Amino acid sequence: MKKNIKIIFLLFWTFFVFFLIATPLPEYNGTIEKIYDKIAHLFMFGIFSFSFAFLLHEKVFSGMKVFSWSFLLASVYSLFCEFVQAYVPGRDVSELDLMAGVMGAFIFSFFWLIGDFLRKPKLLLHICCVGCGVYVSKVLKKQFRVILYYYNPNIYPQAEHDKRLEEAKKIARRFNLKLISGEYRHKEWLEMVKGYEKEPEKGKRCLLCYKDRLEETAHFARDNNFPYFSTTLTTSPHKLASEINRFGEELADEYGVKFLNRDFKKQDGFKKSSQLSKELGLYRQDYCGCEFSMRK
Repeated sequence: MKKNIKIIFLLFWTFFVFFLIATPLPEYNGTIEKIYDKIAHLFMFGIFSFSFAFLLHEKVFSGMKVFSWSFLLASVYSLFCEFVQAYVPGRDVSELDLMAGVMGAFIFSFFWLIGDFLRKPKLLLHICCVGCGVYVSKVLKKQFRVILYYYNPNIYPQAEHDKRLEEAKKIARRFNLKLISGEYRHKEWLEMVKGYEKEPEKGKRCLLCYKDRLEETAHFARDNNFPYFSTTLTTSPHKLASEINRFGEELADEYGVKFLNRDFKKQDGFKKSSQLSKELGLYRQDYCGCEFSMRK
């Protein structure tokens, strides 16, 4: 509903500005009127860029990408309107009007960017695959500045680990998301799960793996001044969300960083994540990650 209101307002404002620009006027030479005209252009295209920024924010785009696109489109629309005025009686093409429109687009888009930046705390989001990372980022972006953290020493072989990491980098660039990559310490991970190799999925080996990845995320969040951390692991129906969130709460107390306790598979989260991956043409692995799940 809110998205529809934003679309309606943007369309209304677009046509309203065009109506004002395309309305014939008697010629005038007054200095005061010309000043008002420049101020009007600044606000007309400023409000256009601001409303377009709010609409773009519905997508996965980061604040900087929203700022860039809203400023660019408002500037192009300002240029188009100046071109139209060349054919409207009583109006003419004015470089100062164009500059006022572009300035308004920049100022309003910049204010939107600053507001978006200030009102959102940073959240370090552990990801195990890029599909879940994009989906969860989309869910959380209205509340947080999400930074992706790829730490998965369980994944085997290393070629598979690197393939998933490269896919994450590619999609992070596409949506202007920041991605941090942790160390690949598979030998240490094998030592940690030693004796639990034959455990089934969701067994004790998996619990150790959940906690290891969450603890590394919490540790990194504390050392790098992130007020929140969370994980996309709960998106999968093959993971125990209750245990993952329990570990997260315990580690939050231990490291002094807030844990965002969410079960992202709810409300068809896994289905939506899979559909988004399909739409974006992302790589989808057919096993959890470690050699034990691969053999199964």
